[in-house]
Amino acid sequence: MSNTTIYTGDVLQNLDNRITDCPRGTEMNDKIGLVPFIDIWLELFKKNSVKQASYGRLIQSKKTLEKYAIAKKSIGEISFFDIQRYVNELVENGYAINGLKKQVLIVTAPLRQAAAMKIISADPCIGLKLPVEDKVLKKAKEIIAYTADEQERLWKAIKANPTVGYLAIGFMIETGVRSGELLALKWSDLQIDRSRMHIHATIVNPMYPSAVYQDSPKSKSSNRVIPLTPRAKALIKILQSRRKTEWVFEQDGERYTYQKLQYQTKKLCREAGVEFHGEHVFRHTFATNCYYKGIDVKILSKMMGHSSVQVTYNTYINLYGDGFDDMYAALCF
Repeated sequence: MSNTTIYTGDVLQNLDNRITDCPRGTEMNDKIGLVPFIDIWLELFKKNSVKQASYGRLIQSKKTLEKYAIAKKSIGEISFFDIQRYVNELVENGYAINGLKKQVLIVTAPLRQAAAMKIISADPCIGLKLPVEDKVLKKAKEIIAYTADEQERLWKAIKANPTVGYLAIGFMIETGVRSGELLALKWSDLQIDRSRMHIHATIVNPMYPSAVYQDSPKSKSSNRVIPLTPRAKALIKILQSRRKTEWVFEQDGERYTYQKLQYQTKKLCREAGVEFHGEHVFRHTFATNCYYKGIDVKILSKMMGHSSVQVTYNTYINLYGDGFDDMYAALCF
């Protein structure tokens, strides 16, 4: 009896627009191209088993893969050497270790699935070598935060014209939330009388038309409670007076969009006379403010929703340094 997996016409019919070299109702064999097989793997094995954001990243990895020579091969002709060359090409193209692993996964996981299903005779990924981290260290990005003077100018412009977008920007400065988390906020997430809010959701792909509400945050650590400062509560009070829907940030009866937020950010920066650095700069500004107020890095890490304190240290090493001066002072006391 053949070990080859049979795919029925019903299963493949939904994929027919994308997969042209795998006839419906026939045995899938090793002649199918890598990219069409990845399409099948994504549809059947990943679409309903990972978060939508993760699925979107896999789709993006597949699109990136299509630029490389390995994407033109069938799954049966791909060898260990083809995959290793692909890895080496990624290194040459400047991929950092985490990005490289994600880009390699879009090749290795489907091929391992194909081997397990006996579509190909063996797993060509066995023995694959990823580079050591110090060979692919990506230069750390400079963390930019607005100075006290720049923040004062931003707040002045916000108070002069408290649009939804401007209030959203002020809210990010005061709370450090990500833009996707901000746009996902509902009134039920706020406990104003207790001066706190619960972050448990995000907007997936906020910058694209396909943006959707996801009732789970970026990661487990992103699920957190953030204190509402008096200034943040003052912003909420203005938003409450205009409330029409379940969304905290809304306009014309609909959830506020990332596109509108970005437009308002650029507009606010022009009015305040500060350089535009995107929306994430407000999160860095919040973290910088916390540091100068003496908030411990462990507390900051929790408020930021980082997976570990080490992530916070690595991100804001320019603020916290290596601790040498504190250690020296303690030893010499």
